[in-house]
Amino acid sequence: MNVEETAVFRSCVWVCVMSGLFCLSGCSDSTQARVDVVTKKMVDKIDDALGKMDVQKAEIDNGIKSAKLAVDGVRKAKIKAQVSLGQLDEKVRPHQENVAKCDETLAKLRDAIKADGPADFGGKTYSVDELKGIAGKVIQARKDSEGQIKGFDTARQSLQKVVTTFTNRQQELEVRISKLQSTNSKLDAEMAAAKAMKQASSTMGDGTMSLMENLDELENKLASLSADVQGELAGESEKWSPAGTDQAISDVDAFIKSAQTPSDPVAEIDRILGPGK
Repeated sequence: MNVEETAVFRSCVWVCVMSGLFCLSGCSDSTQARVDVVTKKMVDKIDDALGKMDVQKAEIDNGIKSAKLAVDGVRKAKIKAQVSLGQLDEKVRPHQENVAKCDETLAKLRDAIKADGPADFGGKTYSVDELKGIAGKVIQARKDSEGQIKGFDTARQSLQKVVTTFTNRQQELEVRISKLQSTNSKLDAEMAAAKAMKQASSTMGDGTMSLMENLDELENKLASLSADVQGELAGESEKWSPAGTDQAISDVDAFIKSAQTPSDPVAEIDRILGPGK
């Protein structure tokens, strides 16, 4: 039996029990007066509880709606981070290709320099000193591209962590919202039970006080449910405000820009390519 069916079943039981107690209580004026007074107190108490529940229900519904918007914000931020990750791959590719071209050129230059004589490249003859000068420039160009690649790799690692964090948080939020919605359904069932109690109040007799105690328990349960739900919503709302997700992306963008400053160390060809044969 689910929560709603349990609430309806309990209400039906109360109607039957209270109706029976009313029949057993007799019809004297004093008894009827006492029943009227207690019944009015019961109805007033239920009305008060229902009023509080209506307010809490509206707050919880709005909170869950806001939480869903927060999840959507996290999802969009994750997509933006994934797009930025793809853009990094595109930006680093030309530098990787340039390093490969530099390595090929340096291998040819090394052979020509070791030959210790003029060499032809692209239809032009170069002396050994000119070849050494060109080799230095190629080495510097390679180092520049290598520095860019390292910067992009560092940025990529940081951005990948952002994507992973957003993915995990999105999944966690979705699970917690599902639990909140389940709790909200329980609250709906308790409200239905309270309304059924109010409808049954006109048939109540001496057994009304036991139902009053039951309603006290119901109010405590509702207060606990409401506090749990609103606590969850407040915590998640603070963690995943739009400003927070935007700042995470902004920090990564700034990091990527700062990582693009080229380095300028000069290394020997043998240290780059390994000893020549």
